Amino acid sequence: MDQTKKKAFRLLREVKSVAVATVNNGKPDVRIADAMLAQEDGLYFLTARGKPYYKQLKENQKVAICGMDKNYVSARVVGDIQFCNDRSIVDKIFEHNPMMNDLYPGEKRDILEAFHMYRGKGEIFDLSVEPPERERFAFGGEAVNPSGYRITDKCVACGICLDACPVGVISEGEVYIVDGNRCLECGSCAEVCPEDAVEAAQGM
Repeated sequence: MDQTKKKAFRLLREVKSVAVATVNNGKPDVRIADAMLAQEDGLYFLTARGKPYYKQLKENQKVAICGMDKNYVSARVVGDIQFCNDRSIVDKIFEHNPMMNDLYPGEKRDILEAFHMYRGKGEIFDLSVEPPERERFAFGGEAVNPSGYRITDKCVACGICLDACPVGVISEGEVYIVDGNRCLECGSCAEVCPEDAVEAAQGM
């Protein structure tokens, strides 16, 4: 397993209760749910068939999830999901999350459906270090964009962006360089550049 993905999945499992965003009739919706199983092929979750959450997933099989630990290290993932036809996945999730037996004992777990985020992309954003660090990853055939703002060859090395960067991750040169893995993606450099030489971050 890719080390950044492994680190992100471990964080989401340890945090347990993460924000899971879906679309509801064209509008955003979000709830707290547990990342219940992390494997090489992706993340697994549970929901009950009667919940609006389940209906939203059926209608649009894409989700975005995000969680942050006590050290201000966050992981977020966006991707595609599919429901699991194999009921043994539900049993496996219960094995890894024994507290679920209190909520849905015995046959009462039959109302639950497992779904699998099988393809996605994400990042870890670590605010526990200075300047913060950003690591991106992808799985299931997805790809990520490079992180951070980028200074183009329109740059005249005037140095205005150096003072504008709140975390000091721009280096001098004939064309200045932004350290994309430490860039906050705030856009301060782009706003002050007199040459329009700064390209915005592309997002994941």
